[in-house]
Amino acid sequence: MIGAGAAGENAADRVAKGGLSVALVENALVGGACSYWACEPSKALLRPGTALHAARRVPGAREAVTGQLDAAAVLRHRDDAVNNWDDESQVEWVNGAGITLIRGRARLTGAKRLTVIDAAGNHFPLVARHAVVLATGSAPSVPKVPGLQHTSFWTTADATSAREVPESLAILGAGVAGSELAQAFARLGSRVTVLARGTLLSGFPEDARSLVA
Repeated sequence: MIGAGAAGENAADRVAKGGLSVALVENALVGGACSYWACEPSKALLRPGTALHAARRVPGAREAVTGQLDAAAVLRHRDDAVNNWDDESQVEWVNGAGITLIRGRARLTGAKRLTVIDAAGNHFPLVARHAVVLATGSAPSVPKVPGLQHTSFWTTADATSAREVPESLAILGAGVAGSELAQAFARLGSRVTVLARGTLLSGFPEDARSLVA
């Protein structure tokens, strides 16, 4: 199993429960992007602002809302949600599930064959008896905007792991990730501009889009 994100972990767990031996190869944190740079941290950044916004809409509660979000406290809450980017608990789960964890990068070299390169640069081969599963996830697509390569732009992972709230932020894209980050940082105090080729959340029904807009 190449990749220990949500898909790789679940597939490895099912294989192990089926009675087969399984090795899980991961070069970064066990748990993958969802646990550390996407689903979990984005919701941790969103939740405080959502709660404050909801309170301001309710008579009786809005009168009790006297201040703004404590950005530093929100970022600490985010850090707690991702266990300070420590995958110890997920590694414990992997070991407890009877899965062999191998740290390193994997490269396919043939049918059911791969080479793993560890942090020290050592190469060692692995041969699968049944199959090799690719669960490597994806990487951000950087648009070809003139001059963008000369800036210190953020990817989604950079934004969800930010150590401070920027004064202003331009977000390229109005899909789920872009919309989440726009809302989170706007409520944390950033001046946010969303740049999109189409409408906000264009792949979703109109009634859902209108609620977000």
